[in-house]
Amino acid sequence: MPINALILLMMLVLISAAFYVGRTRALRSAGRESLSLHSLPNYHGYFVALWTGVPALLLMTALAIFGPSITDAVVQGRMAQAAAPLVSEFESRVESDSALQAAQAEIDAGADVNAVTAARNTINARRDALSRAVISQARANGETALAIAGFEYAIQPPERRGLFISDARAVAFNGQPSQLTPSIEAAGAAFRPVDSVVRYGGATLAILLAIGGLAWSRTRIQAGFRARNRVESAFMGFLIFCSGIAILTTIGIVASLLFESLRFFEAINWRLDQFLFGTQWSPQIAIRADQVGQTGAFGAVPLFAGTFMITVIAMLVAGPIGLFAAIYLSEYAGQRTRKIVKPVMEILAGIPTVVYGFFALLTVGPAIRAAAQWVGFESAVTQSALSAGLVMGVMIIPFVSSLSDDVINAVPQSLRDGAYAMGATKSETVKQVILPAALPGIVGAFLLAISRAVGETMIVVMAAGQGANLTANPLESVTTITVQIVMLLTGDQEFDSAKTLSAFALGLVLFVFTLALNIIALRVVQRYREKYE
Repeated sequence: MPINALILLMMLVLISAAFYVGRTRALRSAGRESLSLHSLPNYHGYFVALWTGVPALLLMTALAIFGPSITDAVVQGRMAQAAAPLVSEFESRVESDSALQAAQAEIDAGADVNAVTAARNTINARRDALSRAVISQARANGETALAIAGFEYAIQPPERRGLFISDARAVAFNGQPSQLTPSIEAAGAAFRPVDSVVRYGGATLAILLAIGGLAWSRTRIQAGFRARNRVESAFMGFLIFCSGIAILTTIGIVASLLFESLRFFEAINWRLDQFLFGTQWSPQIAIRADQVGQTGAFGAVPLFAGTFMITVIAMLVAGPIGLFAAIYLSEYAGQRTRKIVKPVMEILAGIPTVVYGFFALLTVGPAIRAAAQWVGFESAVTQSALSAGLVMGVMIIPFVSSLSDDVINAVPQSLRDGAYAMGATKSETVKQVILPAALPGIVGAFLLAISRAVGETMIVVMAAGQGANLTANPLESVTTITVQIVMLLTGDQEFDSAKTLSAFALGLVLFVFTLALNIIALRVVQRYREKYE
């Protein structure tokens, strides 16, 4: 049995025993008159169980989260100490290499992306040659395998060091490394003893902490002890922690997007204007200066335009249909009709998006192309923005109709009765009373639908294509931000490449757009919301 599973089993036994000890001690302290206890006996048991389990479980959780980082830091420190002479020798050779200095000067000038890329390739090639020379000399001098492993780790770019450590961990713990070299094997051998110390030491400390918590909390049990207050305070803290998880998750997402986006902007020499306002999207970086067709153009306007066009088409379909269907079901339809129509409409939300994509590609797209060619648009194609937008609009109709229906039904009946008493008709009541009262919820339903449309990928890939085409014609092929993110991050990618990092910049733009949309919607709700006493 793994050590962590064994420790968890022991913790469950200790927590159960702690509850029994706390409850029994409370009853004994009160004697025969249990009414003299400030709190019920179970609260005393909960108090002892909490002090037994919570600190030890927190320690085990911290070790599960930070234990690998502690192990990595120790191993990296040992490798850095062993490799210090080799790193010093390598740095002295780099400083005296004229080819590296010339390539760095080319990067500092940095007027052309291809020239900068070629200079970076030159630097990488020269550094590889110098590192091989240092490694050969180290082996001839009898340096240890750990020293050579530490040197190879130190000279790698920061984005590749994580892969080196992951491979070493895979070797140490019988995993599958992406590559197997003597240096990775040496680093893996250094991982095993350090990991054993962290793992078994943490397990022992957790058991001792649980026993100590049980012994200390047991001494607090008395007839007048306010165990209920302590237990309720502990659960209140747990609820506050749970409510903060969403905030912490959002901060983590924003931080990761921002960090990788800054790396992308650094890779393109901080040309934010070309990214935000450029009209050519070709995320390729030339490996050599003489290569043709790999210009490294990162103008994202075609992606923004394609996303906007398909979202607008989808909302033009889903918005009116969904809202009017909700009004009909909540205000006009009978109970029998409502019980049949609403579940049938909500089935649309359960259909897989790949099925919608097939439907758009095989049925809707050819129909739109045939209709457009009959009218006179001979350039119409099967994969078009109109096809993707129409099918996507059908898909998100339930998001608008179901949520709007629930919000409209939540409007107090007294408002309807008051409007009818004043002589208003049903349509006037819906328009002047119910819709203003339900406006915040309806706006929320539209926001959810827009977010769903902006984030859809499969329908766009199959129905609108993957080419970045800047056009205002809905009968042509376009692509969206999410499709390009998937394409850029699919397969074996190098996360030191501007092509791959551009996906994070697109994600950051998408996040900012969604945030701005929510802020605007909040202002609209505050401006037009009706308030009733």
